Amino acid sequence: MPSTSLPVIDENNPLYCPSVPAAAYLSSLRRKALHVPAAAPQNDLPSFARVLVQADNYQPNLRTEDDDESTLVKKTASSSGNANPDAAADPKAKAAKAVPVPVLRPPLKRKRSDSTSLSALRGSPKYARSELSITQSSFEISVKRERIQYFSHKYTYSPFIAQPSKSAKKPASQVVELKARVRALEDEFYGPPIGTESPRGLKPFIARLDAFMPGIRLQERLLRLPDLSHQTIADYLGQQGLLGPQVLAILRTSEIWRLLLTESMNDAQGLNIGGRSILPNFSKPNSFLFLQELSFNGTPVQDIDLVHIHHLPRLVTLLLNGTGIGNEGVFHIVALRRSLLQLSIATNPLIDDDCVPALILLSKLSFMTILDTSIDMPGIRRLAKAVADAQRIIDIEITAPCEVYMSNLAQHYLLTITPPLIDRPSAVPALSAAALKRNLAAHAACNAAIVATGSKPEMAARLRTLLETREMDLLVRGMLVAGNPRPEDV
Repeated sequence: MPSTSLPVIDENNPLYCPSVPAAAYLSSLRRKALHVPAAAPQNDLPSFARVLVQADNYQPNLRTEDDDESTLVKKTASSSGNANPDAAADPKAKAAKAVPVPVLRPPLKRKRSDSTSLSALRGSPKYARSELSITQSSFEISVKRERIQYFSHKYTYSPFIAQPSKSAKKPASQVVELKARVRALEDEFYGPPIGTESPRGLKPFIARLDAFMPGIRLQERLLRLPDLSHQTIADYLGQQGLLGPQVLAILRTSEIWRLLLTESMNDAQGLNIGGRSILPNFSKPNSFLFLQELSFNGTPVQDIDLVHIHHLPRLVTLLLNGTGIGNEGVFHIVALRRSLLQLSIATNPLIDDDCVPALILLSKLSFMTILDTSIDMPGIRRLAKAVADAQRIIDIEITAPCEVYMSNLAQHYLLTITPPLIDRPSAVPALSAAALKRNLAAHAACNAAIVATGSKPEMAARLRTLLETREMDLLVRGMLVAGNPRPEDV
């Protein structure tokens, strides 16, 4: 019989062997143990084989499944120690000396229970490998699934949260709180209701304004105004410096078209420190949709504050005189280029020539004043060229030094040029040295600071710069005359 390899060990089922029956495996161990020489160490055998050999030596008449009756008789005779075969043949001797053969019982078998409740506790089949059981019969586990809620029923509505039925009645206090919450949200998005401009609608509106400012008899003063309307009320509050954050929040959904914030935002020697807090009202949704004129004249405004007026869709006139803004503030105004027609940034010395690109983008401007700013002639020349290229007409008030310069153009160069002198910078490279000197001498007669001598390249560069400046100055003059024609220019 071929040698049999060791079976796979199964701790729960020692008889498990996937390819060799248990009887064949035991028989193989016995044969291997019988053929091992006596001098060989017993440690070479498997542990179970050593135990099996010891059991055979202690009980030589142990019957195995492979031994038949004749083999058992031979083993019994050999174990008696009688070496004479004749003695075995004598019946009397045989009866006297024969060792009784022990009666072998069949192995006890485990009784199976008819109950099916312990079926999970039974072991695996005899020659099959056991399986891991995770059955827990001592207790039961039940799973209940619940949806995770990310929103609160109290403050927020969510379509994923089961809403209470309409038939369930809420406490009176909860209903009042819910209504107040809904009204606050509507006021935040759509603005507070202010009613119509009829006498019946103006009285509750005036009463609400009086509730915000008690003790000044505001209701009596407003009722005495002629032509009472939302606009006259806003004008009166603006003149009195009463356009605070709460009042402006009420007016933001009205149809007023003009707001004067000078008195309301003015510092007033430290008494109105919260004037800038009214500006966020302009950036709220659906605010001042009909506003066309807004004045910040004489109030301290920072450049970043102008981002709050980006969403005014109909703003036509913006007055920022003496607000202290700089070039950054002018660039913030570019967001209003679709509707802005009139702009005043006078008396802001921080504004200089660097803001001219932003002014050029305000392509719909028809009036602009830059008085008392730091914008000089280079910036005005650049603006005039953009206006001329776009064929626009704009009325502009320039700074005083620029006004003086434009009034004395004849003192800077030859204003009226006739042939053979040239008036185009592109014709300078074609002139000879004598022609360059002759043109420079004609301009030097008007301005003694012009040098009419030198090398040909020097005279060519000097004449080209002079003619380019003259050309740009004429564009500025044309812009000023077209926007604000004088009687002598017509």
